[in-house]
Amino acid sequence: MVMAFSQILAGYSYLAPLLLRIAVGTLFIVHGYPKLTKGRKRTADWLNSMGIPGAFAAFAGFAEFFGGLALLVGFLTPLAAVLVALWMLSTTWLARSKMKKAYVGGWELDITLLLAALAIALLGPGPVSLDSLLRI
Repeated sequence: MVMAFSQILAGYSYLAPLLLRIAVGTLFIVHGYPKLTKGRKRTADWLNSMGIPGAFAAFAGFAEFFGGLALLVGFLTPLAAVLVALWMLSTTWLARSKMKKAYVGGWELDITLLLAALAIALLGPGPVSLDSLLRI
C-alpha cells in the first residue's frame, strides 16, 4: 500500500520545486509589500530605534517583495534564492544580536526561510517556471 502511494507521488515529483517556490515566494511577498507601501515609515522608525539606518526599510521591502516574486514565478531562480537566503541570514543576525530574541518566537521563521531558499537554489526552478520556459 505504501509502496503504491510512493509510486503515485513519484510521478509528480516535478511539482516539488513549484510547491516550495509558491510557499517561500508568497511569504516573502506578503512580508515585503508593507515595507514598500504604508508600513515603510513604521519599519524605518523601528530600524532607527535599534541604530540601523531607516533607509534599510526600502531595501528590505524590495528584497523581500521582488525576491519573493522572482521565486514565485521561477525567474532567475538560483540567484533570487541565494539573495533572499542572504537576506534571511541578515535578519537572523538582527533578531539575535540587536533584538536578543530566542529561537522560538524570534528567528525560527528566518532560519526556515533561509534553508528553504537554499533548497530552492540547489533544486533549481523546476520545469514549471519562467526559467524553464525561457531556458535560462
